[in-house]
Amino acid sequence: MSNSLIKGQKGISLIEIMVSILIISIAFAGLMQAFPLGLSINRESENATLAAFLAQTKLEELFSADYDDIAAGTIEAKHSLSSDPNDYLSGYQRQTVVSLVDGDLNSSAADVGLKKAIVTVFYQDAIFKKEKSYFITSLISKK
Repeated sequence: MSNSLIKGQKGISLIEIMVSILIISIAFAGLMQAFPLGLSINRESENATLAAFLAQTKLEELFSADYDDIAAGTIEAKHSLSSDPNDYLSGYQRQTVVSLVDGDLNSSAADVGLKKAIVTVFYQDAIFKKEKSYFITSLISKK
């Protein structure tokens, strides 16, 4: 009985095996090319998150200062946050500008108790290797 079953069955040919291996190889190669792109996208997200944190940190520093101690103008010119190339902050630059504004948020020469702070953090894009920036704008009022 087992001999009759074996005679009626067909096996897998060598061509079918080679086609299967080719399909698996192409799929594997595509998957391997997706990993570096995924890592770059992950790194870009990390850079943007750190830039937001660095901008928010400077803004919190301004909020903790007394209103009269915050001068209008460029508080912090664009500069590197670390001169050590091994430091994770070495690829980031920050600039802080404070300006006097009126009740309509237009620039003003007189201090009416309202200042606008713009903190900008610059960093290099992980995918295209171009400079990107992240900025936060906030108002500081006299208490």
